[in-house]
Amino acid sequence: MRALGIPGWLFLLLLPVSQVAGARPCMPKDFGHGSPVCVCDATYCDTLDPLVVPAPGSYVKYESSKAGKRLERSEGKFQSRMSTRGLLLTLNISTLYQHVKGFGGSLSDAAAMNILKLSQPAQDNLLRSYFSESGIEYNLIRVPMACSDFSVRPYSYDDVPKDYELKHFRLAHEDVEMKIPLLRRALAMSKRPLLLFASPWTAPAWMKSNGDVRGKGTLKGKAGDKYHKTWANYFIKFLDEYAKRNVTFWAVTAQNEPLAGLFTPPQAPTIAFTAAQQRDFIAQDLGPALARSSHRTRLLMLDDQRIHLPHWAKVVLGNATAARYVAGLAVHWYLDAIVPPAWSLEATHKLFPDHFLLYTEACTGFFMFRFAVSLGCWERGDHYSYSILTVMNHFVSGWTDWNLALDLDGGPNWVKNFVDSPVIVDGSKDVFYKQPMFYHMGHFSKFIPEGSRRVGLHSSRRCLLCQLEHVAVLRPDGALVLVVLNRFGRDVPFGIRDPAMGFIETVAPAHSIQTYLWRQHVSSARSEIARFSSPGPGLPRGLLPPWPAARCGVGLRPVGHGGGEGDLGGRPRSVPTPGGVGNPCHERLLPLPVPGKVLEQPQMGHRSWWWDWWHKAQVLPRAGTQEASPPTRLSWDTGPATAATETRQQEVVWRQRVHRRRRSRCSRGAMGPGCASVLGWLLLAQAALQVTGGRPCDAKDFGHGSLVCACSATYCDTLDPLVLPAPGSYIKYESSKAGKRLERSEGSFQHNAKSPDFHLTLDTTQRYQKVKGFGGSITDAAAINIQSLSKAAQNHLIRSYFSEEGIEYNLVRVPMASTDFSVRLYTYADAEGDFELRHFNLTEEDTHMKIPILQAAQAVAKRPLSLYASPWTSPVWMKTNGAMTGRGTLKGSPGDKYHRAWAKYFVRFLDEYAKHNLTFWAVTAGNEPTAGEIVFYPFQCLGFSPEHQRDFIAQDLGPALANSSHRHVQLIILDDQRVMLPYWAEVVLKDPVAASYISGIGIHWYLDFLAPIDLTLSITHHLFPDYFLLSTEASTGSYFWEPRVVLGGWERGSKYSHSILSNLNNYVTGWTDWNLALDMEGGPNWSKNYVDSPVIVDSSKDVFYKQPMFYHLGHFSKFIPEGSQRVGLAVSKKCHRCDLEHSAFLRPDGAVVLVVLNRSPTDVSFGISDPHVGFIEAVAPSDSIQTFLWKQPA
Repeated sequence: MRALGIPGWLFLLLLPVSQVAGARPCMPKDFGHGSPVCVCDATYCDTLDPLVVPAPGSYVKYESSKAGKRLERSEGKFQSRMSTRGLLLTLNISTLYQHVKGFGGSLSDAAAMNILKLSQPAQDNLLRSYFSESGIEYNLIRVPMACSDFSVRPYSYDDVPKDYELKHFRLAHEDVEMKIPLLRRALAMSKRPLLLFASPWTAPAWMKSNGDVRGKGTLKGKAGDKYHKTWANYFIKFLDEYAKRNVTFWAVTAQNEPLAGLFTPPQAPTIAFTAAQQRDFIAQDLGPALARSSHRTRLLMLDDQRIHLPHWAKVVLGNATAARYVAGLAVHWYLDAIVPPAWSLEATHKLFPDHFLLYTEACTGFFMFRFAVSLGCWERGDHYSYSILTVMNHFVSGWTDWNLALDLDGGPNWVKNFVDSPVIVDGSKDVFYKQPMFYHMGHFSKFIPEGSRRVGLHSSRRCLLCQLEHVAVLRPDGALVLVVLNRFGRDVPFGIRDPAMGFIETVAPAHSIQTYLWRQHVSSARSEIARFSSPGPGLPRGLLPPWPAARCGVGLRPVGHGGGEGDLGGRPRSVPTPGGVGNPCHERLLPLPVPGKVLEQPQMGHRSWWWDWWHKAQVLPRAGTQEASPPTRLSWDTGPATAATETRQQEVVWRQRVHRRRRSRCSRGAMGPGCASVLGWLLLAQAALQVTGGRPCDAKDFGHGSLVCACSATYCDTLDPLVLPAPGSYIKYESSKAGKRLERSEGSFQHNAKSPDFHLTLDTTQRYQKVKGFGGSITDAAAINIQSLSKAAQNHLIRSYFSEEGIEYNLVRVPMASTDFSVRLYTYADAEGDFELRHFNLTEEDTHMKIPILQAAQAVAKRPLSLYASPWTSPVWMKTNGAMTGRGTLKGSPGDKYHRAWAKYFVRFLDEYAKHNLTFWAVTAGNEPTAGEIVFYPFQCLGFSPEHQRDFIAQDLGPALANSSHRHVQLIILDDQRVMLPYWAEVVLKDPVAASYISGIGIHWYLDFLAPIDLTLSITHHLFPDYFLLSTEASTGSYFWEPRVVLGGWERGSKYSHSILSNLNNYVTGWTDWNLALDMEGGPNWSKNYVDSPVIVDSSKDVFYKQPMFYHLGHFSKFIPEGSQRVGLAVSKKCHRCDLEHSAFLRPDGAVVLVVLNRSPTDVSFGISDPHVGFIEAVAPSDSIQTFLWKQPA
């Protein structure tokens, strides 16, 4: 057993006798990413015993943890009472919600190729791990119809043009030789019926409007014509051919990501549908084709992001003909951070309770700033479990992962869109690695079989300082399952109460997931099992068959355990309660309001921004609670005025109590603002090694992997003004996860040294874009936090950002009026019908907060500051929806009085700031104009299409600026996600009138993972080289699965630097962070949309913390001034086992700057070659960033 090695044998020999006999333990291997993987090969693989439900009065617990446990089994007994008070989860099986369909993954071409790379015994171990009783018992498998991006080539099943009868339809080699044999083996191994569902990525090229299986295009013609009927028959032919091989399908989706075809990269396979087009295709073509066929196969619509719900469902299911063919809605997870589950999933369920919701695709590693594959990354498993728990608690019936197995690069993928997978195969060693994601999935798939039903789960109090999330289900066999996820960095004691059984006192260890399983006494459970099995509201009988389950050689069977198929997404049998996810940072959401029903407030540390938004919009009544008390229950009959008054008072009391507790916790064992920690004193002791004058970081560790630097009224770390080294020498500034913060050192170039194999060679003859600069945004929230400090501490904060002793920001973005990072909604001209803007006035947020801070920043800055402004919304009287939030645009059309007044609004803003001696370098035409096209958008927004923005600029805004005293102010378009490029630029800049007023294009980073940088930014630059690209907004902590503020999170700084380097290397001229400073929650933010910031302020202690993000930004902003120019940098070879990124610049003073980022957990040796000066032999320490600076000969 070569693969086990000595550590493996020791592990097996020392295995505790408490292990259940027969189960084989994980063979761990640590790749340095925080947690081990389990190694499997031809001779060994960890296994689980078949599940046995314990006797009444006992329970079993399965636990996995970042520390190394992997579905480790233990037993215990219920107690008659709890000995300690604390967080208590109480089951209520009389409250029943949706049925569960199951859990699984996708057999893509890439997955099949990787599995088949292994020897036959290793293949069997992999398949058993997923599908057998000794594994995690997946029951859902998604199968692409023909190619996806996770193929090695583009192909379809009928590439013969005009073959409307599909006479040349043939399955591909990938089906016949790879996927079908593996499916048959999985079916044979599984004790549970496997439910297969298929999804098409693209139609044959000859059916598509663009004549290619790749890129933007839709079906030719329209619904009901020969192209659409042929495409519908294509589905039937696919099902026919698989059925010939004894593989039948439970369902098909109408199209994978139909909206991706509107903006997909040119090489990706796709076909576009709008909601209306899919509705008509289903009603006229696909639905009838399936109904006429011999296949009892269900049809799922959408198969795209939940951001499109409930709108997409309303369009398709609002048509009675289409709706009768549709069984459910398929959802992908990639844009979940944008829209809350209550607004999308739960709203859709309440509108269409007879149509189930199913998650059909998810994966990690798809963000541009992260490793594709991260072997042993526990957090990626956390993301999976958090998503599953969240969506299950919002009526989703199942969850399907993407690729079952990928290689070490996260492929193969012919589009190079590599991602991670629960199983990673190393074919060269005949081994595969089961990642934390695999075991997270197993905590659901093995214990929650098809037909289980979610039940009520009540949390006794808010978990203020933990991230505990949970869901409970009742299995068809009467057993109960409770899954508990702890994403927090410390243990969380809690209790479980089943009124029919008693109590369990337990602990959720730090970074762990647990599954509890027990059986109630037969007498206690009998009535609930009867109700559980009773039929619920179903789909129209006679139009759709019962749920079929496909299995090789086995006939179709009705599913539902006595209930109708509609129960999968059926209404709860009693009032919904907020059992389930209870997380203070990413709180779960409540059901949408149902008149006459009782609704509870979430059990969590603070309400989510969408919870408060619903209340502010008077959609939900606000319920105040006392900390550590059961939630207040409000009836919808309560008078709104009374409820609002009472709950505002309760909220004030609660917030005061929480604030006092936080202060007392912080004071115990913490230093005062003027007192350094031990580590801080050690760094102070090293001051002699620093260049004279610079003050070192006063380090503080919050337990998040790296340090922050604490600043107060009396002390703050500083840097000396930059002095270039003499020719032949260089200086290096280094920051690292280990604790360095812009630490300076010097060295000399060598002439005869042997450079390492991996080296970077400078070529200053190659010149690219000039740099505008780097900076951040002075939002209302940033200003509030800065001014919450004493004058001396404020001065330190402003100097840290803008002075020579700081990181010398030169860009400052200024919102025009309010944003979500304000404490109220306002504009500068709220008087109805004030087209002449006679009542235009700046607010106190400008005159007393932002303007004084901007003036202070200008006073300390040696470099000129370039200010630019962005509006979030117009006054409501100018908008179509009459509100600052939600879907709405300007009334009228370009050139009319509304558009002219809005253009004049820009000029008045510039006028008023100029009165305070503040002039602007630029304005953007509007912040995130596409946000205003989203129904229920929760923040201030103003919708524009590219055509609308083009005409507004050409007819209104451009002329208004040109005819004002601010004609020097440059105009930036888009100011939104780069996924809109190059399309947005093509629409606006190809109009010569609009283009004449425009200087550049603003981009935000939030959806960077959706579109490769070279296919957006680089293409846009080459199409429009005279218009600069500028990154105008970025922040971390914005995704739903992330904590908002992570003090000392090095990875967040790495994400910033990765984004900056990637952007700079693709023609972007500068990079602007979001809020300059936020509080400990990541606010204030009126909509509770908290995020992180490079500087976090704790006003209660008169201190602020400079995070790793701050120093990452400083590696660029301090050393690459405005006017620098990117130059060529050749790489000697590909760095296969590292993650080294770099960019080089020639400064206006003739000095060279090279920035090198190492995101890998190992040191990387490399060389730097400047043909004019010599060589530098260097090492990039693990998790570090370095800036090198030197002069070239005159």
